[in-house]
Amino acid sequence: MNTEELRSRLERFRGFLQQDADNANLTGEVADLHLQLGEIAPARELLEHGLVRWPSHPALLSRLANVAMASGESELAVHLLEGLVASGQSDPVLRYNLAYAYLYAGKAANAKEQLLKIGDAAATLPQVMLLLAQAEHHLGEMDDALKHAQSYLDKHPDDPNALGTFALMNLDVENNDAARAAAEKALTKSEDNINALVTLGSLALNDQDAKHATEHFERAVTRHPKSGRAWSGMGLTNMLRLDLNKATEDLELAVKYMPGHIGTWHSLAWCQIVKGDLVGAEESFNKSMEIDRNFGETHGGLAVVHVMQNRIQLAEPEIKRALRLNPQSFAGRFAQSLLVNRTDPNKAQEMIRGILASSIVPEGEKLQDMLARAMRKMPQRRSEEGPTQ
Repeated sequence: MNTEELRSRLERFRGFLQQDADNANLTGEVADLHLQLGEIAPARELLEHGLVRWPSHPALLSRLANVAMASGESELAVHLLEGLVASGQSDPVLRYNLAYAYLYAGKAANAKEQLLKIGDAAATLPQVMLLLAQAEHHLGEMDDALKHAQSYLDKHPDDPNALGTFALMNLDVENNDAARAAAEKALTKSEDNINALVTLGSLALNDQDAKHATEHFERAVTRHPKSGRAWSGMGLTNMLRLDLNKATEDLELAVKYMPGHIGTWHSLAWCQIVKGDLVGAEESFNKSMEIDRNFGETHGGLAVVHVMQNRIQLAEPEIKRALRLNPQSFAGRFAQSLLVNRTDPNKAQEMIRGILASSIVPEGEKLQDMLARAMRKMPQRRSEEGPTQ
């Protein structure tokens, strides 16, 4: 149904509701039409007004949860849907919606639990399999995530959302050929599919192809300006091009929209180090520490900052922590090398300015490569585009 048809239907049903204001079902249908037209505020107002009259009406509460999700209020949606389930409502669609809300509230384990409770009803609600795959992706259960995503695609091979999700999953386990094939097919079905754009941009970045990486990530952030993963990719691409001012701006947006991703905070911190913004870099590493205090590279990064600030008494214990947690820690070892050269500030600054384009670990990997790889291996991997409701 196109916009004109939806608008005509809305006006007709609003007329019905004016004649029958005590009809809860009509109230819900009019709210649905507003929501389909992207009119969130009138949908919310209508439902909240209806719930004053019918405070426990399951259909109105469920629809208000949909409005909350459309507004980005996943916690409110969870609260409403949990209440319905607790009241004895057990419709599979309700549990699916609760799982959807859990997933986008960052509660992947809860989402998986709800989806598994749906059981045999998944046969008549096929999107359960795809959402389950996404929850498993968040949990790092990659074998199961890929199996369930493939199972869904076997029956729905042209679903662009599923193809994009499958592409991103394969990217995260470094099945690059499968990732590329799924992403390219997804874009033939939906040219702005965020997961496909991020996948192809990331593959181009892996190939040091700044031109194509930029094309994909720029399209991604233009069409999906709140995609943390797209902004991260854009930032890493600008690091590759050594445009550190732009990279910093991109990565600051990335952590705004994806604050729980350690790899992005590290990318931002290293940009800040190279630019000489040691206060900003320390803040970024401290944000990483809030996420995981047992990641060696964070302690090593703080040690680098402390050495450059000539706070040796703070740097030395951080180096020890970094190397205890990971004897091969790049940042920890780099901080050690800075300590050796701390009596020569010019030499230390030369080392810092060269790190982005230098091979910095034994296998010859560059910092940009390390950060791009870390982006795929850190916690909180996430598909950026969920299944349609």
